[in-house]
Amino acid sequence: MHIKFSSHRFEEASLSLSEASRLFGVAIGRKYIQRLAVLRAMDKFSELYGHRALRLHPLKGSRTRQHAMTITGNYRLVLEKIDEETVRIIDVEDYHGN
Repeated sequence: MHIKFSSHRFEEASLSLSEASRLFGVAIGRKYIQRLAVLRAMDKFSELYGHRALRLHPLKGSRTRQHAMTITGNYRLVLEKIDEETVRIIDVEDYHGN
């Protein structure tokens, strides 16, 4: 699957564990890199639903075109499905706002 990024900082963090750890912290940076590896390994977006550990789910309201998957604890990787072979990374966020 092809991955696009909503910001340069997310793209830079995707290139190395050290950069991801600097941006997000070690635990979240490691999972960020792992989640991107899973996305790259898939051919189609629909295949992600077969991986229950990702806990991929569509968002609602003003974010209807976006999906989220678990990174760690309260942290989610928010992405947008552009087409069946392409996603855009929107954000890494603590959905409780802590």
